[in-house]
Order: sequence, then structure tokens, then C-alpha cells
Amino acid sequence: MVHIPHLLIEPSDGETVALSPEQRLHIEKVLRYKEGLALSYTDGAGLVGSGTWVGGRLVRGEERLIPERPIVTIAVAPPKAKDRQRLIVEKLGELGVSRLIWLTTRFGQVRPPTPARTRAWAIAALEQSRSAFLLEVGSGSLEDLPDVVLADAAGGALDVSVQTLAIGPEGGWHPDEMIGHPTARLSEQVLRTETAAIVGGALLRGPHMVT
Repeated sequence: MVHIPHLLIEPSDGETVALSPEQRLHIEKVLRYKEGLALSYTDGAGLVGSGTWVGGRLVRGEERLIPERPIVTIAVAPPKAKDRQRLIVEKLGELGVSRLIWLTTRFGQVRPPTPARTRAWAIAALEQSRSAFLLEVGSGSLEDLPDVVLADAAGGALDVSVQTLAIGPEGGWHPDEMIGHPTARLSEQVLRTETAAIVGGALLRGPHMVT
């Protein structure tokens, strides 16, 4: 089966779309793509299409809109290592999670990755997984998240209808942060931050994923 590249494009009304230098380099140098071969594409907001590679540009073809999916937000206190941060972004993007919030907590002292780096990871995940939706990434605190459930080993079973799940730092939640918030456990084992984020995303996205 021939691999057909899947690309994120900027919203446009034109019949052709100029690709980013990185996208062109991948198509021309890595894939050695020839004129007239097929490409698939998305605007990251539900529009998907089938196009053609011509003259270093994408010629748009048949397009359709994918129905909006239920919103699932995973908030995570970022781990220290950049490769672990990248793993969170990529896997949540591949799972179809709607939003990732880098969470500020009492015991979390790690700076999140830059918006530019996070976006590049999210785009790579979209293109690899052939998704129609780009993972949104922001930052905030628990006070910014209505109806948030905190992942905690002492909590009850996770209700998969939950829309916002927060994963604390490796030092755990400060007792004050837990006041007024329901808790849920994700496993019988103690999970690393990135593992908990991925498990939580999979559990909440599971009922809405195509089988």
C-alpha cells in the first residue's frame, strides 16, 4: 500500500495551497514524491480533503467536514524531561483529545515547553495519525477548569463521561488543591505523569473512538 502524506494546511479559499518549508522538504527529499501524486489534508478543525501534489503546491480536491466530537480536556503538571513532555503531546494528539492544559500546581515547579515547540509536536501527531482535529494546547491552573476531576490513587473509579481530567505533579497534589474537587483513580498501580495522561486520555476518548 502506497503511503499518502496527510498534511495540516492553513485555512484558505484558494484552489491551491502553499505548504510550509518543512512539509515541502519532507515530501520532496524524504518521500521523493512525484508530480501528480495524491495527498490528504486537513485544516485541523474538521475539514478533510484529498488533493494532488503539483508544482510544489497542494491542489485541493474533494472535501468534507467531520462532525464535531465531544470535548475532552487533559490538564497535566508538566514533567521535567522534554522527551516526556513531547510524549504527552504526541499521544494525546493521536488519541483525539481535544485540549491539553499545562497545569500550574503547588508542587509542580517545571516550566512547560514553549508554545511553538508544543504546536510542532501536535502537528506531527495530527499528520502521523491522519486526524481531522489539531490538539489545542494552553496553560492554566485548577481554578481555570470547571468541573475538573483530579487523578488520585485514593479516588474511585473514573466516570468516562468526565470531560476534564487533571494529572498532578510527581510530588502529588497539595491538600488545599484537592478541596472541592472530585477524585478518580486511573490504575491500581502508581503511574508516571505521562503514563497517567495517556491512560486518562484513552479512557475518556474510548467511548467516542471508532472501532
